[in-house]
Formats: sequence, C-alpha cells, structure tokens
Amino acid sequence: MGVHGLTTYLRENQRLLSTTLNLPSKSSSDPIPIVVDGWSFIYDLHRNSNLPWVYGGEYSQFSDLVAVVVNAWIKVGLKIYFVFDGPTPEIKFSTLVSRLGQSHVQPSLLFFRTSPTSRGAARFLNETRIIPPLAYTACVTALKTLRKSTDAVELHFADEEGDPYAVELAGRIGGYVVGNDSDFVVLNTEGYLGYIPLEEMTWCAPLSPETPSHDEDSGFQEVRKPKAKRRPVADGNVGRGIIPPDVEEPALSFTVYKPELLASHLKIPVTLLPLLGALVGNDFTAQSESSRRHVQSLFFDRQLSLSHRITRVASTIQAILSPLMQRRQKAKHQVGSVMDLIDRVVNSLLARLITTIGSGEVDSIVEKIVEATLQYAIPKHEDDIVPASSQICALHPEHACPLLPLISRRVEAEIPSDSEDQNESLQHAIEIRLQYLEAFRHGHLSPKLLDVLSSGTYWPRLFLENPDLETVSRSIGRPIREWIYSILDNSVGLPRALDEESDTEPEEMEPEVDEEDLDELVDVVESGSETDSNDDDPLAPLKGQLHRIHDSNGVSAMTPQHPFHPSRPSIVTEYLRRGTRVAQEAVTVKPIYDLLESISLPDPDPIPVTLHPLEDRFTILLRALDSDVPPVRSLPKEQVLPVLAVRWVIRTMHLRAKETKSKERQKERWTRREAICLLASFTPAPSLDTAPQEAPTPVLDRNVQLVAQVLQSLENVEQLSQALLLTSVLPSSAHRFSGKAFHRMLTDNCAPEPGTVSSNLMDASSFGLGHAFIGDHYAPKSRKSKRATSPVLKTTTSLVRGGGLFDVLSDAA
Repeated sequence: MGVHGLTTYLRENQRLLSTTLNLPSKSSSDPIPIVVDGWSFIYDLHRNSNLPWVYGGEYSQFSDLVAVVVNAWIKVGLKIYFVFDGPTPEIKFSTLVSRLGQSHVQPSLLFFRTSPTSRGAARFLNETRIIPPLAYTACVTALKTLRKSTDAVELHFADEEGDPYAVELAGRIGGYVVGNDSDFVVLNTEGYLGYIPLEEMTWCAPLSPETPSHDEDSGFQEVRKPKAKRRPVADGNVGRGIIPPDVEEPALSFTVYKPELLASHLKIPVTLLPLLGALVGNDFTAQSESSRRHVQSLFFDRQLSLSHRITRVASTIQAILSPLMQRRQKAKHQVGSVMDLIDRVVNSLLARLITTIGSGEVDSIVEKIVEATLQYAIPKHEDDIVPASSQICALHPEHACPLLPLISRRVEAEIPSDSEDQNESLQHAIEIRLQYLEAFRHGHLSPKLLDVLSSGTYWPRLFLENPDLETVSRSIGRPIREWIYSILDNSVGLPRALDEESDTEPEEMEPEVDEEDLDELVDVVESGSETDSNDDDPLAPLKGQLHRIHDSNGVSAMTPQHPFHPSRPSIVTEYLRRGTRVAQEAVTVKPIYDLLESISLPDPDPIPVTLHPLEDRFTILLRALDSDVPPVRSLPKEQVLPVLAVRWVIRTMHLRAKETKSKERQKERWTRREAICLLASFTPAPSLDTAPQEAPTPVLDRNVQLVAQVLQSLENVEQLSQALLLTSVLPSSAHRFSGKAFHRMLTDNCAPEPGTVSSNLMDASSFGLGHAFIGDHYAPKSRKSKRATSPVLKTTTSLVRGGGLFDVLSDAA
C-alpha cells in the first residue's frame, strides 16, 4: 500500500530518517493525539491476533482485542482519532481489482485446489489469510462501545480516500498518523508531526523484581561451547505488534518518520514528494488489464530494485531543479511551472525508450502522473472556520465538503428556477440528505453504499468460497442489493451517464481559468533551504491544468461529475468474482414503485421511502426479504438481522433448487439442523483468556460454502436496513458471530447446548419455510449405508437357521 518500495526504503534508512518516542512520557502529562488509519488497524490487529480466519471470523474475540489495544493506548497517554475510508475514487479502481484478485480470489482458489490435510496446516492458512468480511463492522461496533465510556476515542469517516483526510486531521490537532501505508510520509500539511508505522510499534513490560539475575555473586557461571553459534534469546518482556503484554504498566515505543526528513535526505523540496510518489508508482498509477504497458515499466529497468527507483527519481528531479542546470539552460528552456517540471522529469525517465514512444503516448503518461500526484492534494480553507459541532464535515466548510454533492442530486433536481420559492419536494430532499449525512458521520451507513452514490459501483466483500460455484455475491446478495439501489435512487439519487445534450451545458457555465495560475512558477531552491515552506499549495497549478485538459469533455470542476437526470435509468456496476477473476457486471436500477408493488405495497404517495413512518419502513424490509411473519416481528431487536439473514439464505437456496431441479442445486439446500447451529453461533463466545485449547476443527467444503452464504446475506441485509435508516431499531449483530463454533457443531454432528437457541428463535427462523429444508441425512450416504448393512444382516440370519449357500441366494432373491 502506498508508494511502491517506500516502506522498504524507510526501513533500510531508519536511523537517518526516523526518531523514536517512548510512552508514557515523563516530561509531559498531556495526552498525545494520534490519528489511526482504520483499515490498517483492522488488518494489523487481525494478523497479530492469530485468530482463525478460515471459519469465517471470530468477531466476538476480535472485538475484545480492539478494546484491549485501544485501552492500552489510552493508558500510556494517547488520544485516539480513528479514520475510516469513504467512497473509493475511480482512479483507484484498477488497483482495487488487482488487489482483490491477489488477496481474495487467488487464495480461495488455492485453498479449494489443495488437499484437506495440507490446507489445514498453520503455515498454509497463514500464507493464504483472507480478512473476514465482517471485521470492519465488528471493529466499528467495538469502537462505538468504547466511545461511550471515554473521551479519548473519536471516530471519523472520511469524505473520500482516508489518507489525505487523516493527515489533514492530524495537522488540525497537531498529532501523528498511525498506519501501514507509506503515503503518510508523502502527504504533508501544517501541524502534521509525522507517520508512525503500526509494524514498528514495540510494547515493553517492566522487569519484575523477582526475576533472578545471573551476576558474579550468584554462584553460577554461563557455559558455552567455543564454536557454538550464539542464538538470540527471546525476551519475554518485549513484544512487537500492537497487542500489549498482559502486565499492569506496559511501556510503548514507536518510530516516527517525517516528510521533511525524507525530503532532506533525497535532496528535493518537501512539496515535491507527491510527484516522487506518482513517478515511482502508487495505488493510483496502476493500469487496467486492457492497458498495453505499465507506466513504471517504461521508466525503470527490470533489474532496478524498488529502493533504487526512489533514488533514481529523486536524483532526476534534483538535477532538473539544480541552479547549475538552470544556468546552463537557455531562458526559454528553464523550468517555469509544475507542468513543465513533470514533463521534463517524464521525458528524462523515458530517455532510453524515447525513440519508440510517440508524442501522444508521452502526453498520456504525463496526464496520468498529474492525476496520481493530485491525489495527495490537501486543500486549505484558512478563511473558513468549521464549527466544532458541525455535523456536515469535521474538516471542511459546507460549500467545500466533497461528500455533500454525492447526496445532493435530489436537492439540485428539486431546486426551482426561482430559488426563493422552495417547494415541499425540496424540503423533503434536504431532510433526507441530512439524515443520510448524519448516518454516515456516525458510522450507521456503510462506505459500500457511498460507492454506489459516488461512482455508481458496488464492491462486495469477497471471502472464501468454492470457485467452481456461482459466487454468493450474485446468487445471495444481488436480489437484496437491487432493493438497496432503488431505495438510494428514490431517496437521494444515483449518478447517471451524461447524454450528448447535457455534455454541452456545463461547458457554458465553466468559469474562466486565469492563465497566470497555470504558469505559476516553482521556486528553484537548494535542498534543505530555509525558504522551503508549506504555505503555498504546489499542486494548485496541476488542478488548473487538468481542468483545461478535461474542458473538451465539458465537465465543470464546480459541478458533480454525474448530475441527476430523473428521466434516465441508473446503472450500478458490480465488481464480482467470475470464475478466477474479478469482473464487472451492470445492474439496471428498478423504479422503487415497481418493487413496492411486487410485495403488495402499492405506494401512490410521492414522498420518498425513507421519509415514511418507521413501522412502514420496517414492513418494507420484512416483505422485501419475504419474512413479514409474526414470529419475526416479535423477536428482540438484536436478533432480527441474524434471523432475516438465515431465512433469506434458506429461501434462496430452495428457490434455486426448484428452478433447475438439478442434483447439485438440491445439495445446496440447507438442513434444519444447520440453521439451528448457525443461530447458536451468534451467542457470545468465550473470552481469549477463558477459551479452552481445542483441537483444530476440520474445514469441510460444504461448511465453507454455508458460511460464505451467511456472511454475504448478513452484510447485505444490514446494508438494506441502513438504506432504510433503520439502524437505530435494528442494531448490528456481526460482532457476536463465531464461525469456528458453527463449523465445530456441524463437523462434530452435535446439537447446540440446551437453552442456546430459544423456541421463539427457532420458530422465527423456520416459520413458513418448512418445505425449504432438505433432510439431515443426504440420500447418497443413506443408500450406501443400506447396501453395506443389508446383505450382512440377511446372510447372518440365514446361516443361523442352518441353511447353506443356495438358501442365502434364495433369500436374496
């Protein structure tokens, strides 16, 4: 993650580029603010926890670990601000597709192509680890619980990509950023203190006074063979990673990397670190599968290591900006703008291939580098003060918040020509916009739904599933997501493709761009100069240049990229597993009124669905999932979502088998015992300290597929309740699920403990679905059992009677 090879480069030059801090600090009693990258925290914590992932996730124990780590940080004197990503920018789509294939699809394929004995080994499971899909929900739920009991924890959900938001927030509070992304040492703003890698955090436990020491007076002398290799002795009082040792007063030590030190070491201005990151390669420069060549493969030889690539780019920038080079150049060839600098550096890196690359391809490469550099831009709003109690955005004023346009399409469509006359529909649109905005800021609206509103895309969380079967993202999740898309479109509006007529409209309203802004000079300063400052935004002329590049497309910088046109249907592009790769599939958004009519809820009222009374929205949820039955309505609110997810899977698998009547589809149906075991898996799991050490539970293919179906159903059912703004009455239950408990009950063929699943819960999960279950004993297994036992029984009986061999044959006939 981040700039390619920069993490390795920082580690190789750690002594020159870093400082070390120790906590608790004796010099200051004030808490030290840190901004934690939420997803880096989730990945690092799950990796260090050694919790089994293959069963689907141990979310209760994972939530306990979140509380343990955060409380330990608070204890040593840290104030923690968690930041989670918002919608994914489109420039990062190709990187995300490649990453999903490598980290989710390929490990799943390898798992199902490996023998059960080999894939059960600890090394294999560690090398093919896939993050459980509900880890995000469990982490956010645990942090919300912690926030109720302490003021030292805050949650932030970014408007877009989380990295610039985290650095900007750290600059506002005068703190550090904690994560595992080297972009944090490239991003910079005033007040930002530096980047702390999670991987380089070290916990130290104080030495116990009872610990014996081997000194001269002890009477013991250490004996070692003269030629024996000295092996490092593990210190039980020191541990790497973010999980603290189980002691009363642990101490925390961590490494800090500052952008200023990196820029000084590379001998380039600190404001050009974003350009260096784009040239070396980052998450925004990856090319799609259809692209002919990767940009970085044109810049560097294959034999050049990633660390040497960073040095090569830095020396190229340094040479172009050096005063000696500027004096040698003629006046018209000197560097005069940021775009001129990028063009010079790109052509210099392409010098070995310049005769084989056309001018049009060079221009395309320059544009890609500009776009990748702009992702590091942190806008400044010095003249605007954001109120501390603002619910719209914690960092930006209302008119500059990137999130607001994503949920304002209905508002813009309802604004009449005479802005003084505000009609009732406009008031409804504004009310819904504020409700969705508040839900997202409080963690009640999944960022996956923000992707739908931002770019018209949906990225399901892929997990371990049989690659030879249809992905559960389509078979289980898509019918639910069709409801989600329609509700979002009815409430705030989804992006729609621009038609030819609308393409010309924004061009007329495009404000004129000052040519002087495009020619803003780059200060040619020597490395480490005191005049190097962050007050001026070096990326401002790049934005103006990109505006001019895209003028031909008629896209205004001041208007949303996808304006709202109610007359045209929306299309959501889903990125699903198709075989052994991630592929796009387009889904046309259905009108909400057609869906309501399909569940016998005709709605002539033009008021959007999310403004309906709470009870009506709850009815829509139940009927959309074919679960509007009395036993479900009478359940406690914390049990509703798991029951809805189970019922949806049972119903869907039954309908699939009924449609094709194939034997394979019949085998996919659930048994009643499997449903009961699943409900029992939502009971609180034992804590990490009291959990008994058990033998590893075998991982069977059918059980893996059952878990994949349930996890997909849980995720989409919860997102449907979020789209209907029902989170306040239907809390998440993901943090209570134990995949290992589910696998163990199925594999050991044991029933849940008495009282684990109440009769009401069992009735709610199976009411009206008795015909959808398949027998607990599979037909092939029972037939095999009869063939094996029946002849033995008959033969034994005949021989006892004293008959001979022919009597046995006559009995068989």
